[in-house]
Amino acid sequence: MTGKDYNLTDSFFIRTLLRIGSPSLLAPDERRKRVSAVFVVLVSILITSTFSVYHLFSGHYQVVAMDSLGFVVALYGLRYLRRHENGDSIYLGIGFGVFVLCSTTTIIGRTEISYFFWSFMLPPVLFSILGDRRGMIASLFFFCLSLILMTLPETVLPSPPYSTHIVARYSVIYVVLTLSVYYYETSHQMLIRYIQREKDRFESASKRDPLTGLANRRDISERMENERERQARSGRPFALILGDIDNFKQLNDTHGHDCGDDVLKRVAGLMKNQVRGIDCPSRWGGEEFLILLVESDREGAYTVAGRIREKIQNTDFTFKKEKMAVTMTFGLSVFNGGDDTVEKCIKRADQALYDGKHQGKNRVVVAD
Repeated sequence: MTGKDYNLTDSFFIRTLLRIGSPSLLAPDERRKRVSAVFVVLVSILITSTFSVYHLFSGHYQVVAMDSLGFVVALYGLRYLRRHENGDSIYLGIGFGVFVLCSTTTIIGRTEISYFFWSFMLPPVLFSILGDRRGMIASLFFFCLSLILMTLPETVLPSPPYSTHIVARYSVIYVVLTLSVYYYETSHQMLIRYIQREKDRFESASKRDPLTGLANRRDISERMENERERQARSGRPFALILGDIDNFKQLNDTHGHDCGDDVLKRVAGLMKNQVRGIDCPSRWGGEEFLILLVESDREGAYTVAGRIREKIQNTDFTFKKEKMAVTMTFGLSVFNGGDDTVEKCIKRADQALYDGKHQGKNRVVVAD
């Protein structure tokens, strides 16, 4: 997926930063960090390129070299972000760079106080790219370091320390700012987790049959297509078993729909217990069930279908203390690749099931 997938949920500015920072669609938490990181990198590129020209004409060639180095590092960081979906290492690098910058401006602020204000940008940047826990640790560590840098005597640093009033006001403002950003970050994280849980829940519900809990038609259709692609790569076949509960309409008419629903749920549970975890039993529609057996040939699939048939036949089905005889007929087909398609494979299984019904029901029939 491309950056176009962000169009429905993000502003133009955010979409632009995301497209610059990554050619692919990112997870919500990674997107949030990526936006902040790209913004910091772009600002760094702009500042270093602008100041390198200014310092070049001012004759400060050593500063030009530092600006040029920062420009190259920022470009590398942007290139790294575009090539990696997980940018943890570059986020740490950006955090370290901002940390060093704010420490330097705190020292310079002993001579020119206006430089000192850069320190207040550190908590928002660190929290946005490092997350709540690492952001809090780094912000508190800088707070302690900045107090030391602000109060060191002139015998250690060649400039007078900050006044007590400035240190006190800075401490209050910095702590309040840090806690405010931390609250925002944790709240944002809680919202992201909640949205992700709800998304997963709805996605799971959209792929499950609400009555039996098995995969629904949509889910198994996707799985069969994935298995077809795997078969094309590996050459190993897979099998489809289409089953139908015998005389289900008569059972419904005699005992009611509640009884029919109970039978469907019990049959689904029996099927699920008779197949492997990698296989996919599903409710295909009504009283029909379709089972996808991964990497199974005809003999293996026939054994599984026979085991399920016998298990259902030998199970005592009761509803409101009334016993019922429940059996199933199965049609089986194997997908071998080549010109075969999933639709053809299902039709062969359906025809085998039809033949089984006409042969007397309660049996397994293998497609030709």
